[in-house]
Amino acid sequence: MRHLGARRLAGALTVGLTAAIAAAAQAPQQGAGADGFIHAELTLDAQPISVAFRPDLPAVGGTHLGLLSGAVGSRARVGSLTAHRALRMGSIAPDLDAPTPDAEDEASAVSRELWLARTVQGWELEAHAAGSLDPDIIPLTQRATDAAAPTFTASLHATAAETGRLVLRWGAHVWSADFRFDELPPRPQPQPTAGSSGTARERDTDTTPIFRRNALEERNETALVLPGGERVSVLYWKSVDVEDEDYPTLASTADGAVVELIRAPVLRLRSDVALRVGGADLPIGNLAPGFAGSYGIWLRRAGDGWQFVFNNEPDSWGTQYDAAYDAAAADVYYSRSDGAFRPLGVTLAPTGSDRGRLIVHWGPHEWATDFTVVD
Repeated sequence: MRHLGARRLAGALTVGLTAAIAAAAQAPQQGAGADGFIHAELTLDAQPISVAFRPDLPAVGGTHLGLLSGAVGSRARVGSLTAHRALRMGSIAPDLDAPTPDAEDEASAVSRELWLARTVQGWELEAHAAGSLDPDIIPLTQRATDAAAPTFTASLHATAAETGRLVLRWGAHVWSADFRFDELPPRPQPQPTAGSSGTARERDTDTTPIFRRNALEERNETALVLPGGERVSVLYWKSVDVEDEDYPTLASTADGAVVELIRAPVLRLRSDVALRVGGADLPIGNLAPGFAGSYGIWLRRAGDGWQFVFNNEPDSWGTQYDAAYDAAAADVYYSRSDGAFRPLGVTLAPTGSDRGRLIVHWGPHEWATDFTVVD
């Protein structure tokens, strides 16, 4: 027990120090990288995948009624896909014979334009690479829904350590396709040059990428980038599995108590914009004026239901909840789904240009609440 306590303390200090420094280095990116598109992003084991799409593809009154009615031969461009070169999705597969890219280029090693198509065989995504005449094909599973989406949206959901699911919604349709990241051969290590001593870092060097790489060594990330370039993200610890000792505490959590995590820090929300989550306001600048909002997300039992508690200590270990630092709480919708062995994970699913849904899952359990951007 003494060894376990020391390990928790050491882990908490390391996580807290790294994340606190990173948070201090990150001011809100309002307007930075604005391209008018919504970007849904997911990083699993430091391997990113992102889907970008226009926020104004309507399901009613647009030019895609034939496609949405299922007319064979109809198709429409719906967005673009960018991913780590290890991606396997439909006929997209890693090219093991291709030169190993630099670290800065790995995230864009797979880049495709996405076209949604209705064929004789069913629904599919055509993934067009620049300069290629033949697209890769991603078969889609389709189902109808009563909760019709007024505009096209795409979201990325983790299903295991290195696998996930792309979900598309448009009108009364929901399409999905699974993907995974394959294990690649190790990168050749560069040989040191005689007499080289590296490059000195200047005082004004942007160290944000360094902190981000450090954070993604231990955590996965889900994120949305809004049309104006503002970013909303959640970091969560890798491999908090249903076989671990934390998982059974879900069933035994008392009314009013939070779910503690022995093996992980609290979920960490960071937002460049103020949010309203389930009626609760989460402003930016809660840790320092002029900086992005940073909150820990705790899951709390509330009678027969659950709540998300947003706490002003985003770098706490999962056993260090302090109610004195609570900022807000929001009731959540609880449901059960397939995926009984999913590790603890989070999805930020866009539902519009200024709104989305925060979903936490663990095994078959899912907790969700909607959020909007506050002007």
